[in-house]
Amino acid sequence: MNRSLWLRFFGISIFFACVLSTGYVLVLREITGRPTEEVQRSVYLFIAQIVEQQSNSGLAYQDALAQVQRYRSESPAMPLELWVINAENQIIASSTNAAPPLGLLQRAKPVQVHELITRGRFFSGSPATAIIRLSASQPAYLLVRNPGSAARGTFFSMSLLFITTLIGAILLGLLMTMLYLRGRSSEAKQVIQQMESGNLSARFQAGKLDAVGGLMLNFNQMADEIQRLVTQLQAIERTRRELLQELGHDLRTPLTSLRTSIDTLTVHGENMSEDERAEFFAVVSSEIDYFTKLIDDLFFIANIDEPRYRKQASSVDLFELATIEMRNAQNSNRNRGGTILFEMEAIPAGVAVVAGIVSTAVSTTAQDYHIIGDAYLISRLFHNVYENAARYARSSVRTHIIRKADRIEITVQDDGDGMSEQVIRSFGQRRDQRVLVAPGKAEISLGLGSVIIKTIVELHGGHFTIRNLQQVSAAKGTCLSFSFPAR
Repeated sequence: MNRSLWLRFFGISIFFACVLSTGYVLVLREITGRPTEEVQRSVYLFIAQIVEQQSNSGLAYQDALAQVQRYRSESPAMPLELWVINAENQIIASSTNAAPPLGLLQRAKPVQVHELITRGRFFSGSPATAIIRLSASQPAYLLVRNPGSAARGTFFSMSLLFITTLIGAILLGLLMTMLYLRGRSSEAKQVIQQMESGNLSARFQAGKLDAVGGLMLNFNQMADEIQRLVTQLQAIERTRRELLQELGHDLRTPLTSLRTSIDTLTVHGENMSEDERAEFFAVVSSEIDYFTKLIDDLFFIANIDEPRYRKQASSVDLFELATIEMRNAQNSNRNRGGTILFEMEAIPAGVAVVAGIVSTAVSTTAQDYHIIGDAYLISRLFHNVYENAARYARSSVRTHIIRKADRIEITVQDDGDGMSEQVIRSFGQRRDQRVLVAPGKAEISLGLGSVIIKTIVELHGGHFTIRNLQQVSAAKGTCLSFSFPAR
């Protein structure tokens, strides 16, 4: 804490100490001088009536004042000075050798009998005076002066003690606050220096439940978020570098094959037979198709996690999208000269499917096969699933869409020879090198299609499994199952 801030806190503390002390003094004074005007009037009239009664019984005013003093002697804590004067301020009787105060004599006299003119409070411990008109044949006035008592000193002592204690307590609290903030400031500097040096795990030890401790907890939460973002950025940067390296490797292979084939055709094309040239052109065409699909898959994987897909989430009919993509796959297979038959069956809730066989009769009742998702991604999912199934199938690909209580499950199975254990284990992961998609097939792949399937399923809160049908039945082929939460 710098000197300017310290002086500012000190001035504010003194100001509040003075305000509180003034309030305390006023309250204390009010409490000690609390008797009302009626009580005070009663005391003065009581003294005046004693004087009148004694004088009416034949005693002179002097004797009457002496009688009052005898009564008062039993209460030494209430000293009184009494005088009886006439209208010309001449002293008729006195209980003390001292003369009445000049200011008291110069004050206006009451007109009515037992009328009072007072100044000060009788029970406050400070001086108080009064003039009372006595009941007499000639105008006579009783002067009463209460010089005060030792309580007045006690009052000031209590006030001074309170003020001193209050100021001391405020200054002590200010000093402790300054020391505490200085310690916290030093700790903050150390934590920030550690974070600047690269130690993002540096945190405050905020164990105290105070305002500064809460601020430290908020700072720790902010630091956790910063560390998470930095770690995420580092991971993204690392992934980007790895992707660029892998992309270079993935693109180098088909480009090398293309260059080799083109160079061979360029140099030896005239000496080749028609069949040899056709074989080389087929290789070139296959590599171009692979290259085009590779670029498309890589761009799709790079963009699939963009927020725009989550913002476009809406109600998606799985049955409708699966039907469209199944027809597209059927037409594409026919255009390539294939004879694979694609079939689809929607199964309502309560019907079991084991190894692609429906256990009970299927009801034709309309079912709701909607989920919340992105229609474009779901369409791409079915496109890749059917493309993958067509590679392994011999004659047919069957699809079952099953409505369950809170989920919708889709199973796609082919009647091929099944996948190898290595391919099943690596499904959803990019392969390190190109392999044939299936025995007897000319197509080669890096497994990016399975990566797309896995990513889209997980993006929509679903999960998938893949297995060979021989593991559960005598049938051949591969069964891919994935499910999504129902709308």
